[in-house]
Amino acid sequence: MDIHGFTEDYKNHPVLFIGTGLSLRYLENSYTWDGLLKHICHEFKGNDEYYLDVKSKCMVSEQFDYAKIAEVIERDFNEALENDRNGKFKEVNDVFYKKMGEEVSISRFKIYISQVLNELIFRESKKDEISELKKIRKNIASIITTNYDSFVEHLFDFQPLIGNDILLSNPYGSVYKIHGCVSDPSKIVITDEDYSNFNEKYELVRAQLLSIFIHNPIIFIGYNIGDNNIKSLLKTIFTYVEPNSEEAIKIRNNFWLIMGFREVK
Repeated sequence: MDIHGFTEDYKNHPVLFIGTGLSLRYLENSYTWDGLLKHICHEFKGNDEYYLDVKSKCMVSEQFDYAKIAEVIERDFNEALENDRNGKFKEVNDVFYKKMGEEVSISRFKIYISQVLNELIFRESKKDEISELKKIRKNIASIITTNYDSFVEHLFDFQPLIGNDILLSNPYGSVYKIHGCVSDPSKIVITDEDYSNFNEKYELVRAQLLSIFIHNPIIFIGYNIGDNNIKSLLKTIFTYVEPNSEEAIKIRNNFWLIMGFREVK
């Protein structure tokens, strides 16, 4: 079965669940989770050794825990900038103090993430492919993404929805930015504490995602099978249904994973 055969039995248009792989394919300035943290640390310390030291201390079950790594880096980065007002990261401090003056508290670390990923620098070699990709817009119901950058909403001209804004939306023509967006650094989910807060605060958001999973074909693009973001999110969502119930089976049958832009059922 190809992707057309997968979607033709549904009355509703498919929902795309988009991961970092899509941005990596089309943008010059896109990073894996590991790559983003390494880049920030290199800019922060001027070498890779600090990052490697932090990374070496954050292993869980023989895997690197990037949420824990990010939490350590955030603490050190914020403290360093607090003690160096007009240094290399003066622009980050400028934004921080402006927001604090408006009584909005935002991590300097997340402000910097938004600056790193804010600009969309397209790969010249992929511009024709991007033009073709835009044409599928009319066949998509909505998009869910864990990406922070604005590539998807730029590509399809969909409305980005962040955090609890998801609850107030018409799902058609929307991008659900479930882990935050460069447009609002305060809602970026990247550290261990962020994920804990996300799980506590966004129960209604997860319930809405479950409804989408039940009623639409879901096409995963830009993820791999072992992606921790996907595993964690699906594990949380499936707590709402019995593992072997008809509802759970229906949801699983609604999933289609594209790996390396080859179709895999």
